[in-house]
Amino acid sequence: MALTGTDILDIMTDVIKKRRSKLSDSTGKRLFYFFLLVFPVAQFLVFYVYVNFNSLILAFREYDYSGANRLYTGFNLENFKQVIYNLFHDRLFFYSIRNSLIAYGVSVFVALPLTLIFSYFIYKKMPFYKTFKVMLFLPSIIPVVVFVLMFKYFTERAYPEIARILSGVTAQGLLENPSTSFGTIIFFSVWMGFGVSVLMYISAMSSIDESLVEAAHIDGAGPFREFLHVTFPGIYSTVVMFVIVGVVGLFINQLNLFTFFDKNAEAHLYTFGYYLFKEIQLSGEPRYPYLAAMGILLTLVCLPLTYGIRYVLEKFGYKEK
Repeated sequence: MALTGTDILDIMTDVIKKRRSKLSDSTGKRLFYFFLLVFPVAQFLVFYVYVNFNSLILAFREYDYSGANRLYTGFNLENFKQVIYNLFHDRLFFYSIRNSLIAYGVSVFVALPLTLIFSYFIYKKMPFYKTFKVMLFLPSIIPVVVFVLMFKYFTERAYPEIARILSGVTAQGLLENPSTSFGTIIFFSVWMGFGVSVLMYISAMSSIDESLVEAAHIDGAGPFREFLHVTFPGIYSTVVMFVIVGVVGLFINQLNLFTFFDKNAEAHLYTFGYYLFKEIQLSGEPRYPYLAAMGILLTLVCLPLTYGIRYVLEKFGYKEK
């Protein structure tokens, strides 16, 4: 059957329409993916790459702010020298180092075991596990500012009144008393950290193969042996993750001090996180080069420490089979 000119024209028109449709679909998908990724990529480039690169450059610079305009006066190591000098001579930095290390030590040797115990308690649905779940998740549900106000009301007003009724002696508030203020802050920080940690550990425990648990029960393992030989090895990678994250946050954890005291925290309560947060908020642009240099030095300390602890935990810990 011979094709007429009209038939050939119709066939060509159909082919062109199909190609246009394919091109249109392909272009639409590309545009969709482009607009889907452009915002997070731009955010990463601006708020991570640019900010960190700018901090790196800023740490080596000096500016003169004495006049009407900011004048660039040099590119040297003076900011680093000043930071190192202050680290060894400024009492404030002694408190910051001590408290930051104490906070990390408490998170590893006190908060971590307690979190594992409570998580296992809830995971096995032991008596009153729902009550514990509510108590531990409460700080994550209520905004931290509201929770701080409630906590301060109890420690500064309710506690002294309770102590007076029970002992007949007028007591200071737990935050007001210098001998108990830091311990109270540590307690609050540990409590606030329970919510997310417990959720993560329960999720990891729930992913353990039930056949391993059943085998432990057949062998006569009680709750303690089951936790020690089945549950803990099964969630060991999650434990390692939390320990390493704690090292990374060693110099940025401010223990909610700014929420408790604004800029008026006592020197003996300082952590590096609070010091940096306060300085950036209140000191202004003239201090930025100094703070940038401090951030780089703290990173140089934290980096090998993080990889070292990770190596030790993975080398001598449980191996995944």
